[in-house]
Amino acid sequence: MQENSVSSAELAAQITSFLMSAMRTAQTEVFQIVGELELSMTQLKILHILDNSDHELTPSELAQFVGLSPAATGRAVDAMTRTGLVSRRDDDADRRVKRLALTDAGLGAVARITEARIAGLARLVDDLDDDQRAALSSALAPLLPDPSTTPGCSS
Repeated sequence: MQENSVSSAELAAQITSFLMSAMRTAQTEVFQIVGELELSMTQLKILHILDNSDHELTPSELAQFVGLSPAATGRAVDAMTRTGLVSRRDDDADRRVKRLALTDAGLGAVARITEARIAGLARLVDDLDDDQRAALSSALAPLLPDPSTTPGCSS
């Protein structure tokens, strides 16, 4: 029996190729939504940072995650606050500190973007037969977080 050994580097290159193909497949819909929402790339990044945060961030915390100055991050957040995607409130303990979070509209925007990505991936694997889809699912299972311990995921 011949062993089909694949190095980590080869597998990483294959996964990268797959991800690039997946992103190209879904990017039209994702960019359409981003355009409808009139989001800059920085604002798109802010949406995802706030969505993945386990607490409301301060403007300075957000600036560190975004990798921009507090002033530039503040301008991006100001625009998102005006469009209703982000809320800004005074901290309970120190009114000088502001807290940022996604609003329901912001959460909806993230959901729309995620749905567009999922639709693109579905188109990409649509040509696989049932056995190929099952094999891909089994291969991915050890790399994915346990759905029972991941917030927002269900079995």
